[in-house]
Amino acid sequence: MANRAVLVLLAMLTPWCARANDTSAALETGGLRFKQDPDIVMRSEDLLISEKQIRIVYRFFNTSAADKTIMIAFPMPDIVGTAADENIGIPTDDPENIFDFHVAVDGKAASPHLEQTALANGVDQTALLRKLKIPLMPIRGPAGQLLDQVPKSTWPELVKLGIGAIETYGSGGPMQDHLVPTWTLRSAYTWTQTFPAGRELTFEQTYRPSVGGSVQTIIGADNWRNNPEAKGFLASYCIDDDLIHSIERARATRRAPYPPFSERSIAYVLSTGANWAAPIGDFHLTIDKGDPNNLVSFCADGVRKTGPTRFEVWHVNFTPSRDLKIVIFVRSPN
Repeated sequence: MANRAVLVLLAMLTPWCARANDTSAALETGGLRFKQDPDIVMRSEDLLISEKQIRIVYRFFNTSAADKTIMIAFPMPDIVGTAADENIGIPTDDPENIFDFHVAVDGKAASPHLEQTALANGVDQTALLRKLKIPLMPIRGPAGQLLDQVPKSTWPELVKLGIGAIETYGSGGPMQDHLVPTWTLRSAYTWTQTFPAGRELTFEQTYRPSVGGSVQTIIGADNWRNNPEAKGFLASYCIDDDLIHSIERARATRRAPYPPFSERSIAYVLSTGANWAAPIGDFHLTIDKGDPNNLVSFCADGVRKTGPTRFEVWHVNFTPSRDLKIVIFVRSPN
């Protein structure tokens, strides 16, 4: 009986273990950040989010009688050099523009400056890494291999500084010590922009999002509501009963052992829009789920379906109070 109980328990846990092993995290991104100025108002923000692209169009107006020049930045999420961060959604292989970021002002491309800092134990170690000729991107590139090749006599000091950690593993051979990156890369694009007096400026920002996900959904498997992650997952994305029933019906129709959906997740920092002295005049949000057979859920008021794949939200004098978390359930082809 004891062995049978263990087998039953393992059968219940299998989908959750598989999901955990095949899950990648979404890095939080957002829009442009501006040094706040009481004379510059955001007349509108038009935000489109899909798996392939995030596009934001802003309309700003300088209400004063004088030109204003302020700092603008697009901060990228921190990239931490740990094994855990190997399993995050990075959209490109370009170490200096991992999100394929572009911005235009009144239709003309801007030329922002990329600022990158390598932090270890809270200290800027950018100069040391450049001296060692090691790229600042700690994962998904040659940094780990190059760090592992520095003289072993320097390893204790690098470990003390928080730049690396010693791990023991073997790649088809005997176990060996390796020095792996542990610093954090902090990056931002910045530039200064002049807002002419009494004039409107339009900014268009585009980039590719960090998309997380899992090959299986947490919803609809056997005894899925008993999983400790389930309640928080439903709340994070405001998933309602209709969506749950759609996933359960799809499984029943196919007579499949698991729900025929994978998950894609996107996290967008919307609350920075609340930093303005006045609310956003007109706010328009569009979420595109990509395929009519997919399902989508996110927390927002006044959501309307406006097309086979699009859901839209409109607000006037809008002050965002929370960030966006979007989950797309991608229907399996078979």
